[in-house]
Amino acid sequence: MKKLVNCLFVIFFVSYTYSQNKINISKKPSWVNFQDYNKNPKIDEDEVIQGALNLLADYQINIFKQESYFRLVTKITDNAGIQSASNISANYDPLYQKLIFHSIKIIRDNKEINKLFPDHFQVIRRETNAENYLYDGSLSAILNMADVRNGDIIDCSYTIKGFNPIHKGKYSESFILNDYVPIGKINVSINTKNNLNYKTYNTTLQPKITAQNGYTNFNWMVEAPESSIYENNTPPSKIVMPTVIVSNYSTWKEVVKWANDIFTQPETLSTNIRKKLQEINTNYKTQGEKIKAILNFVQNDIRYLGLEYGIGSYKPNSPNKVFEQRYGDCKDKSLLMVKMLKSINIEAYPMLVNTLMKSTITNLPPSPSFFNHCVVKVIDNKKRELYYDPTLVKQGGTYKNTHFPNYEYGLVVKKNNAVFDTITSSSNNKIITKSEYIIKEINGSATLKLTTTYTNVEADQMRSFFENNGKKNIQKEYENYYASFHPKIKMVDPPTAHDYILRNEFEVTQSYSIDSIWKPMELKPGFISIDFTPFGLQDALYIPQNIENRKNDIALAYPVSREHLTNITLPSAWQIETDYDMISNDVFYYDYDISYGKNKNEIHLKNFLKIQKSSITKNEFTTYYNDIKKLEKSFGFSIFINNDSKGLFKWETPSFSIGFIVFLVLLAILVIIFIIIELRKSGSI
Repeated sequence: MKKLVNCLFVIFFVSYTYSQNKINISKKPSWVNFQDYNKNPKIDEDEVIQGALNLLADYQINIFKQESYFRLVTKITDNAGIQSASNISANYDPLYQKLIFHSIKIIRDNKEINKLFPDHFQVIRRETNAENYLYDGSLSAILNMADVRNGDIIDCSYTIKGFNPIHKGKYSESFILNDYVPIGKINVSINTKNNLNYKTYNTTLQPKITAQNGYTNFNWMVEAPESSIYENNTPPSKIVMPTVIVSNYSTWKEVVKWANDIFTQPETLSTNIRKKLQEINTNYKTQGEKIKAILNFVQNDIRYLGLEYGIGSYKPNSPNKVFEQRYGDCKDKSLLMVKMLKSINIEAYPMLVNTLMKSTITNLPPSPSFFNHCVVKVIDNKKRELYYDPTLVKQGGTYKNTHFPNYEYGLVVKKNNAVFDTITSSSNNKIITKSEYIIKEINGSATLKLTTTYTNVEADQMRSFFENNGKKNIQKEYENYYASFHPKIKMVDPPTAHDYILRNEFEVTQSYSIDSIWKPMELKPGFISIDFTPFGLQDALYIPQNIENRKNDIALAYPVSREHLTNITLPSAWQIETDYDMISNDVFYYDYDISYGKNKNEIHLKNFLKIQKSSITKNEFTTYYNDIKKLEKSFGFSIFINNDSKGLFKWETPSFSIGFIVFLVLLAILVIIFIIIELRKSGSI
């Protein structure tokens, strides 16, 4: 709780204030074209949410002057909108930008009320990504307006002067031509004296291009666009809104040249780095062992921390500095690793990726701004291409099988390179769960032994989980989880872990006693039963809701495979037929097997699931849904008997219960949380 409070304090409160700072005020720039708006646009009032309607969103950019003009006009339609509409906020980087307000006014009863008072502003520093150890030094100018009423129209405009000097006057940005809520008008206007590459997505709107006073103006304007519908679990790599993306960069080769210039560090490695390399050369003989040793050092001894002020958001610090201070962000750690490898004659390069856009990055106009992470490419002495993420920690495996996330495409920072590397993940991220039940008596207790083997990224995560949590907390987490399947379960001994680090497998063994494992059957009075669920598979399953009306693809955790082996020892003999089935489609593969060993009165169950792609496309919805319905018939397994123990054992493979459906719906939420965590983990270059 204390950690959460500290995190909220850093994120939402002021790390330091600039209350004495004065806000700059001037008339709007002469190059800006005034945009009119409709006070009563053709919008269904029932679609307006949170009591406010944006009448105008105006974005005008002058690339030559390095100025960005913004204007937002909002109409309050209900008292609920007063709170948010009363707060004016603009963000900028004081190291290279200047913020100038032009107008803040309320229009009430066709009269204008001035609300632009410099002394009423607060300039504060908010580090909204501090929980991910990233600090950008940006400031927020905030005005809390007084006397705001229902029915008011609030008109605010300002300009931010200055582009990040690391781009040397070049510009790139994306603009959304719609919203999930109604909007009266969107205007995007870009003035440039140089070439401008642009690309539109999910819209046929083309820019109006005009020339005046030595400038070429590109203008996109839409009025009362139809609101987009938000859908859960849409792949973050997919651009779903009407969008225009612009860039002054012409080719990816030009982007590589830009990156190569800022990643070039002419200084020689320090004495301390050379001592570390000598230590590695002494302790490790093969090239592969040395690669892994350097990776381990950069991952685990150089902590992740990004102080990304000004050009520091793109330009890495020198390896000598990073080594001495023992911290750095993704580009700092990647460059340090590259320099250390090159110093012992191992070919290595920084590589730019987008952790969320993945393959979509290759279809964007060229620009370094569209990357959010930096990793490393290594070519060993057998010309094998290997990829590593230095921001990860505690990774097992050898240099050849270290897990690399499924980033799909990367742009290698190598002189004259002009194409993306295609990266195919070699990890299957498999989890194998072995459940061994011994049923001691009818209507009595049981024991359960669980052995779970985690591989690849799953092993890396479990390794960190065990290192970062106390034994009691780990025991509680496991006990609470399995209590959702067997309410009267109790752990006999604390979990034991075995780390097979070279093959990157992490094994956890647990033992439980289950008091009264049998439960009455609701649909069969007088009978008791035990349900056996392959819970090792449940975290990989997803059942979409309202699939008939869905428009966007569905994101899946990928690559993922799960195997659950269940062995049930019964107190007496019974009869059971063997059974096997398999379901296969482009999205997932599933099979199950049921067999019975008469000699030991044992039932053997096997369930296997593999997710075969990262998303479900719209034309796969019906097949996926129908196959999930088939899967449910073999997913669980039950045995039941008369409560007086006079009947014969019987078995069935039950359909999903209502509780299980709820569980899967909750898993849909967990997938969203997983995407957000991946977003927060990604460092900026």
